[in-house]
Amino acid sequence: MNNRQDWFNPRRLILVLLDTDPKVMTQSKMLVRAGEAFGFSTNQLRVALSRLVAEGLLDNPARGHYRLNRQGALLSQEIQRWRSLDQHRLDWQGDWIAVLTDSLASEGSTLWRHQLRALTLRGMARWRPGLWVRPANLSGGSQQLVEDLRHLGLDALQGSFTVQQADAACLRQLSGLWDCEALNRGYQLQLQQVYAAIKRLHRLSVRKALVDTLKVGSATVRLLLKDPLLPDEMVNGAKRQELTAAMMEYDDAGKQLWRQFYDSVS
Repeated sequence: MNNRQDWFNPRRLILVLLDTDPKVMTQSKMLVRAGEAFGFSTNQLRVALSRLVAEGLLDNPARGHYRLNRQGALLSQEIQRWRSLDQHRLDWQGDWIAVLTDSLASEGSTLWRHQLRALTLRGMARWRPGLWVRPANLSGGSQQLVEDLRHLGLDALQGSFTVQQADAACLRQLSGLWDCEALNRGYQLQLQQVYAAIKRLHRLSVRKALVDTLKVGSATVRLLLKDPLLPDEMVNGAKRQELTAAMMEYDDAGKQLWRQFYDSVS
C-alpha cells in the first residue's frame, strides 16, 4: 500500500477526475465518493482539495464545488499534447535554436520549478549560463518556440537566435547535451510496459485496472511530455512513434473503464 501511495494519492486522483470528466466531478461529494472507491478517506480527499486550491490549480467557486482554474486548465491542455507530438516536428536541416534568459529564480523555488518545466517541455538543454538550445526541428521555428515558452511560464526570456554551420567541436558539445542512448532505452522499456498493461487490462478487477491505467498511463505520458523531440538523426524516432501509438490504444481502452466507473459512482 505504501508503494502505491508514493505515486497514487488523492491529489493525483482528483486532477485526473476533474480533467477527464469535469461535468460529473465538479461536486466535492462526487470526488469524495470516487476517492473512497479507491480507498481514500473523506478527510484525505478534502485536505487534497484544499491544497490544490492553495497551489492555484483549482478554483472553489461555490461551497462544495471545484474546477480546474486557468493554470490547471493550461497544464491539462499541455498534457494532452502527447497524442500529437510528432505533428510538431519537422525534418531537421542541421540548425539549432538558442534562447537567452536572465538568471533563473533560486533553485528549488516554485518559480524556478515553473521556469525549468517550461524549458523542459520544449526540449531545451542548458549549453551555457543563460543560454538554452535545441535542434531547430519544431514546427513554427524560433517564433513559435519563444511564444510557447512564455505561454508555459518562462518569464526570463531575453531573445533567441539560430546557430548555423557550427564547427565539429561545437556540434559535439550541442549533441552531447542529451543522453540519446538513455532516451532510446526509455522508449523501449516503456513500450514493453504499455504492451504488458494492454494484455492484462481486462483480466484485472475494475478498481485494479483503473489504478493500473493511472500508473502506467501517467508514467508513459510523463515520459512523452518530457521527451525533447530530437530529430531522427539523434534518436530512434520510429520507436517513440510506436510508443505513442501503443499508448493511444491503451488510453482509449482505459477511458472506457473510467466511463463505467463514473456511471457507478454517479
